[in-house]
Amino acid sequence: MPPSRPPLKSWKECIRHFTWAWHTVIMGTGVLSGLANSFPFGTGSTVLKFFFMLFFWINFLLFIIISGCTIARYVMFPEVWSIMLRHPAQSMFMGAFPMGAATLINAALILNQEWHWGGKSFLWAIWAFWWMDLLVSYAVAFGMVFTMMIKQDHSFAKMTAVWLLPVVTLIVASSSGGNIAPALREHNETIAILTSGFSYTMVVIGLSMALMMITIYLARIIIHGPPDVSLILSSFITLGPLGQGGYSLLQSGQDLSEFLPLHNTGTFPQSALAGQMIFAVSFCGAYILWSMGICWIIIAICSIIHTARKGKIPFAMTYWGLIFPNGVFAMLTVKLADVLDSYTFRVFGAFWSVLVLVIWIYVVARTIPAIMDRSIFKAPYLSDAIANDQPIRPPKDIEIGKEKPLPPLQLPGQTQDRSYETIVSIAHNR
Repeated sequence: MPPSRPPLKSWKECIRHFTWAWHTVIMGTGVLSGLANSFPFGTGSTVLKFFFMLFFWINFLLFIIISGCTIARYVMFPEVWSIMLRHPAQSMFMGAFPMGAATLINAALILNQEWHWGGKSFLWAIWAFWWMDLLVSYAVAFGMVFTMMIKQDHSFAKMTAVWLLPVVTLIVASSSGGNIAPALREHNETIAILTSGFSYTMVVIGLSMALMMITIYLARIIIHGPPDVSLILSSFITLGPLGQGGYSLLQSGQDLSEFLPLHNTGTFPQSALAGQMIFAVSFCGAYILWSMGICWIIIAICSIIHTARKGKIPFAMTYWGLIFPNGVFAMLTVKLADVLDSYTFRVFGAFWSVLVLVIWIYVVARTIPAIMDRSIFKAPYLSDAIANDQPIRPPKDIEIGKEKPLPPLQLPGQTQDRSYETIVSIAHNR
């Protein structure tokens, strides 16, 4: 007889297991609208416009549904928040929320500038939403780093690439600001320069933290080997800050090269060469990050193949983590093609963009059946077997990072002595 399937979760139980990782669906779908708009061949064609609008509206609908489910989860099960926050891996996916929102801001800007939707008032609304996304990104990045310090139990051997997710929010928000700044210039040059300056600062902060974590991650996989099968696909997350960081450097560098100098005097940044100097440094940084991306693509593929040989990689939400990092790497490649006017980079960028689309289609095809049988709704820090009306709380004596020590060894009539020699003597006398 074939093995019986486990009973379907109720939809209430599915909401309880609705993790922050679902926001990577928004990230992965949103990056496709950007790739359709920046595709290096057939720019402005009806086909590319159709794909852009298709992915934009799908992503907008997904944002509403997924955000609604996330809010419902913590309204219906408020006790889950503290449990989630203590989990050393799943809590990192909170960074996916502002990054997913940033893809919608980028698409809305394209609609405003290239499709002439909404006019000036819509542009200022996009700018306001960007500031909101910026504040959330800073809160998630530094809030989660602080949470990792005081509330979670981490070790070098268990470190994974998901550590990067909170800090990458700064890089993603900076690229959105770099896109918005040129659109603001004709309306208010001071605000445009302010936006560009904030964006450049954010990408430097985000990259500095991300590169330190990537270095630690490389040491971890050299010493302890690739992550286990449940998180092996997260190896591609390292591609995210490299691709998005390079794109943001190029975009912000281009912005500042157009904004500067403000006054042609002899001191920097008023020097006539100030803008060109900043852009040259930004280009060098972007090309270095692109080259590092090639390196990490090779490492990630080798790690996944090594793990897959040991056993099948089960389908889970981690598959969605493949799309956004590869998507932003493709966007950086296309951006470099525009700067260098390189046909080779255009072909490679087009190939990688199509590859991202193929991965998206495959993951969607695997996700829909998993939603139908509700097997994909699984929070690793929650148990499946619960009563519907009982609150879920972690055991008081066993919380991550707050384990109570064992009581001291003390026999009747003896004073407390926990030295190794005393314990061995007591055991021998018994």
